[in-house]
Amino acid sequence: PLAPCTVITRTSSREISMSRFTSVSAARMLRRLGHEANDALDEFLELALGYERKAPASLQGFVAWLRAADTEVKRDMEISRDEVRVMTVHGAKGLEASVVFLVDTTTSPSDTQRLRLIHLPQGNAAPNAPGVVVWAGKKAEDPPAVADARKAMLGDTEDEYRRLLYVAMTRAADRLIVGGCRPGNMSTVRKSSWYDLITRGLANAGLKLEEEETPAGKVMRYSRPDDIADLSGPAAPTEAAPVALPSWLREAAAPEASAAGVLRPSDPSDGDSHPIRSGESVQLRARALQRGTLVHRLLQSLPEIALERRLGAALGYLARNADGWSEDERAALARQVVALTVDLRFAPVFAPGSRAEVSIVGRLERPGLPKALVSGQIDRLVVTPNEVLIVDFKTNNAPPRTAADAPKGYIRQLALYRAVLAKLYPQRIIHAALLWTETPEMMEISASALDAGLA
Repeated sequence: PLAPCTVITRTSSREISMSRFTSVSAARMLRRLGHEANDALDEFLELALGYERKAPASLQGFVAWLRAADTEVKRDMEISRDEVRVMTVHGAKGLEASVVFLVDTTTSPSDTQRLRLIHLPQGNAAPNAPGVVVWAGKKAEDPPAVADARKAMLGDTEDEYRRLLYVAMTRAADRLIVGGCRPGNMSTVRKSSWYDLITRGLANAGLKLEEEETPAGKVMRYSRPDDIADLSGPAAPTEAAPVALPSWLREAAAPEASAAGVLRPSDPSDGDSHPIRSGESVQLRARALQRGTLVHRLLQSLPEIALERRLGAALGYLARNADGWSEDERAALARQVVALTVDLRFAPVFAPGSRAEVSIVGRLERPGLPKALVSGQIDRLVVTPNEVLIVDFKTNNAPPRTAADAPKGYIRQLALYRAVLAKLYPQRIIHAALLWTETPEMMEISASALDAGLA
């Protein structure tokens, strides 16, 4: 039999995160599985991104971590969609909606439960010792011990049935609509069914009752009384006493300490902060960060797409992800990034065989200190038989004019990448460069500058 279910109405929509999936592959998955798969895909992507932030990106490592983790998936109560959602009461735990329908309220799982395997306690065993399982025949032929055990199992089912009623009724924020149908051989609703329990409970709840006859039968509507004001007169307004705020609310939080022995090239160090420039609003700063994320994502994927399709793919991606951008702004950014991928000066960076978003991990010797674990992700990596090229994309509006003026944090980032790859490619020359997307210009950092940054 179908389990009792709720119908939850949602009022807005949210697109599935596409961080590691292309829009084409996600669309295919949703066409195959339906939009109900959005929750599962969202949660899987969140787990993948969470693992990537904590450890080097590795498929084997992620799968092993996922299997070993004791993860309990909870639906986000803020996620809402413009659709009607059908689910079991167990699946609706933690959710809330303005309108909830209980559509199966006149039957109980115990009505159709066919108990064949009966759990019996061992008579001379300890109180918490495991019992034995027996195969039961007809109910009329049960010996006393089996009859008592069968009755206890049915009682447990009824108890769980009533507990689920509380969960089902508390999913509704504004309206709860209770319905159901009587079996053809019954003139009344089953006693102690959800419908019966709700009807008896509302009859003594002090709510306003309105009854209406419809072609489908009588409808009873319970609501709070319209006039619930205190007739003795308006209450005198009271002023709340001022609350003394603790001093730490006005103090800047201390910087988060990185894990001992772990170096992440992209983490800032002392003096590497990027404060908001004079005249730059918080909104402009957020817009610049969003632009950097969009440019990195496009430069990661566009080189893998045929040249004649790159502009269309870039426009499609920006239309889905560049919130608050005008059509002209999206078109300008798409043309700029596509031009970078076909610029002959950067041909080696985007040539066939180059790799995007390469995760690396390694250990570096430190004089007088334990080995340091380096974990990072290279924007673009080119490996040839004789050389290795590390490229990091930067979207600064005003890039430095010379390599000597490049921020120290950027130099240290490339230096750590080079130090790890030097162990992997000891016989090859390793170059490191910054590609400024707004100029555009590729600035190679000298080996001496990299050595100083590593030190």
